[in-house]
Amino acid sequence: RVHAAASHIFGSREAAQRDCLLFVKDGVLVYESYSGAFYNDTAHAANSVTKTLGGLLMGWAASRGMLDLDADITTAYGVPSPRPYPVTTRQIMSQAIAGVNGPGEDWAYDAGGTMWLYALPEIFRKATGRSPSEVWREEFARPLGLSDTFAWDADMSWATGSMGTCRDFARVGQLLLNRGQWTGVERPIVGPDYIRQMVTPQTRYGHYANYSNPCYGLLTWLNTDPASDQGSARFPGVCRMWPRSCWLPRGSSRTAYLASGIMGQTVLVLPDRGLVVVSMGATPDDNPVMRVLYEGICMLYPGECSDVVAADPLVV
Repeated sequence: RVHAAASHIFGSREAAQRDCLLFVKDGVLVYESYSGAFYNDTAHAANSVTKTLGGLLMGWAASRGMLDLDADITTAYGVPSPRPYPVTTRQIMSQAIAGVNGPGEDWAYDAGGTMWLYALPEIFRKATGRSPSEVWREEFARPLGLSDTFAWDADMSWATGSMGTCRDFARVGQLLLNRGQWTGVERPIVGPDYIRQMVTPQTRYGHYANYSNPCYGLLTWLNTDPASDQGSARFPGVCRMWPRSCWLPRGSSRTAYLASGIMGQTVLVLPDRGLVVVSMGATPDDNPVMRVLYEGICMLYPGECSDVVAADPLVV
């Protein structure tokens, strides 16, 4: 049962100092556990999970025709390129602009938002005429029912800085799983086609044959080839910032994706299972955390992964 999976995750030395663990199955919270009462309703720093929130904001604008993801940001929005060549919003969000000759040549992770992600809030403002913080508050936080403790100055940084309860981030994961739809909201908050793009590799541009990081979409991490740092026949290339210790188990779903932040802040989405898993904490060596989380998932579904011992199936 889910308790066996939770015991595996909380008991793993590789995922030490977990503060919370939540399982949401088919939109229903079926399990939650905390290291102490403090984290039940206290905002937790999400670190780079914030990047995926920024990706959702851009999806809101793109889905309403306000933002052209593939337009030159300088020509279309008057925002200077952060690189010595023209770039688009899509290319910035894919982070495939680390090369000197143009998009797609190389990939790098702008952890602190000082290399190119800093341009995104201004692009959003110019494209929509609205403040990113205002749109997040009115179009996301309010309909999703995020807690009063949730905080994020979206006018300043999309690289890091958001804080919320573990349930808050489970709701964000559920929005992704719902492909941008939310119960009680007539129009999709984010269009399903944009969500599809977020969770598909987006790092090949120009004449380059390979994806500069086939495990990255639009500010999301992807399980393109389980138990490997390689891409696939469809998405060739070598995954970056994807060491062996973090590889999801053999047999894990290729459609799994996640928002991830330093110290092991993780929102893991499994469309094939209708499952969202959230864990936050303070794990210094955080690379193995997402693998340990998926090992717990494998324990719920016999036969899901070939190198993890299964427990009883998840019963909701």
